Amino acid sequence: MVRAGLLREKVVFQRLTEAAVDDYGNTYTGWANIEDGSRKADLREQKGKEKISGGALKDAALATLRVRADSLTSAITAADRVIARGKTWAIKDVMQVDAKKTMIEMVVEKGVAP
Repeated sequence: MVRAGLLREKVVFQRLTEAAVDDYGNTYTGWANIEDGSRKADLREQKGKEKISGGALKDAALATLRVRADSLTSAITAADRVIARGKTWAIKDVMQVDAKKTMIEMVVEKGVAP
C-alpha cells in the first residue's frame, strides 16, 4: 500500500465530452475535467525514450500512477486521460493493485495521442 506521504502529485482526470452543438449548428467534442476529478497521486516516471516519427523527433515516456480507490477513480478507463506535472498523459491500463481494493494503479504515457 502507498503511504499517504507518497501521494504528492496533484492530478486532474479528464473525459472526452459528448458531441455538443453550438449556436451555429456545428457539433464538437473536447476534453473536460471530470467534476471533482482532482486527486493526490504517486507518479513514477520511467526512463524516457525518443523516437523519430515522420522525420521529427518525438519525446514519449511511460509512468505508473497510483491513486486511492474511490467512486471516481474506480470509474476511470483507458478512454480518459490525466493531467499531471503540467503534461497530458494518456491512460493505457487501469488495475487494482491490492486485495483490499484501496489503491488503483494506471499505466500512463505522455507524448502520444490520448
